[in-house]
Amino acid sequence: MTGGRQEQPPTRVEEKAFRTLVKAGCGQDELQLIVSHVSQEFITGDERAKKLSEIADFASSIGSPAARDYFRAIGETKAVAELTDDRVLAFARSIDRHTAEWYFWAIWGTKAVKELTNERVLRAVEFFRSIDSPATVEYFLAIRETKAAAELTSERVLDFAESIGSDAAVEYFGAFWETKAIVELTSERVLAFAQSLGSDAAKEYFLVLRETKAVAELTDEKVLAFANSLGSRLAGDYFRAIRETKSAAALTDENVLIFAESIGKGSAKEYFRVLRSTKAVAALTAESLLRTSGVIRTIGSDAALDYFLAAAATKVVPSPPGAAEDGVALTERPTVPVLTLLDIPNYDRYRPVALLGMSVLFWWGMWQFANVSAVASQGLVNLFVVVGGWIVLLSAAYLLAGVIAERSSEEFLKRRRRLLNEHGIRWHDCFTTDRRCELCWSAGHTHEDRQYDFGRFCRCPAC
Repeated sequence: MTGGRQEQPPTRVEEKAFRTLVKAGCGQDELQLIVSHVSQEFITGDERAKKLSEIADFASSIGSPAARDYFRAIGETKAVAELTDDRVLAFARSIDRHTAEWYFWAIWGTKAVKELTNERVLRAVEFFRSIDSPATVEYFLAIRETKAAAELTSERVLDFAESIGSDAAVEYFGAFWETKAIVELTSERVLAFAQSLGSDAAKEYFLVLRETKAVAELTDEKVLAFANSLGSRLAGDYFRAIRETKSAAALTDENVLIFAESIGKGSAKEYFRVLRSTKAVAALTAESLLRTSGVIRTIGSDAALDYFLAAAATKVVPSPPGAAEDGVALTERPTVPVLTLLDIPNYDRYRPVALLGMSVLFWWGMWQFANVSAVASQGLVNLFVVVGGWIVLLSAAYLLAGVIAERSSEEFLKRRRRLLNEHGIRWHDCFTTDRRCELCWSAGHTHEDRQYDFGRFCRCPAC
């Protein structure tokens, strides 16, 4: 047709497709496989040229890195029919180039063409879009390293990974190729457990599996039930403690689980925190400490933190007074050296609140019971009197709040000392010593109250 665009002959279209394929990274062997397959599948020259052109356009569209893995997948597997299928090409186009690269990398690494070109995988476009790049890498790495393509492409696994979020999915797939525990990590009970924890705790769970490889201990039913009873946040602290101490066997022992559950969530949090910070697993899982759950419940989480730190630092566990186990009295009560004080509540922070409250009450009272505008109209003298009264009131409130804060701190310390002394943690009286400790006594024989508690019952570790 005059002025219209003439269609190129099939041979020209094929030549152009060959050049595009070679430019995209297709080797001679792979090109021969593709041409041979196309020649067998399509009868007419137009059909062959069209298919070759489609493959060439596809290779150009996914970028050079993905195209190289695509052609290598063809060369390694010889599965030209499957890998040039329109469904596979459409899938690889619909995902990002990075994901396409790892997809074909997994195919040529595992030769699991049937599983990775399965309809359920090709329909999982939204799954690959929902997880970020690190999770995609770990996913295909898990498939390649474990060769468990069928299990890892199951709809159940894909749905689970999408539900827990990308961060947790990274560690989930990483745990596959680190542990090779395909059966355990795809079991219904483990997936249901991790899903109930939520994304953050699930991430910690799979991360500890990945790093410790303690699959048997960490997938045990009693451990899963214990973690569920803790709740999501505390379960994350528990798994973090196992990971950082590398002590899966000790911290999944039934006696430890019973102890942590019986002391209450607040004290259990401090228990896991001390385990992580001190790594003193032997001291903190000793039988003598595990027998003190009643003591821990009595003294509360604040004092329990000191208790655990004392045991971790000295490797000695104080026995509760008058306790007995199996009818045998515990006559020996080893002394536990004291530690620096951690966190005395600062009640001074309530002073601004008190001052604000008094100011609001004062001016509200002035508004209600006196005419402020009338006072102001009578001259500056009366206004100064009102402001002066406000300042006097604030000063009195400031001093009173200080007295209350000091009294509250003393009461807190008194209660803390009483509880710890009752249960075997010694608080010594600094004023009965020779006052030569360089840490808590200055050169002028002045006690450094701000650093090591207040006066009596100093907890300087050097005294």
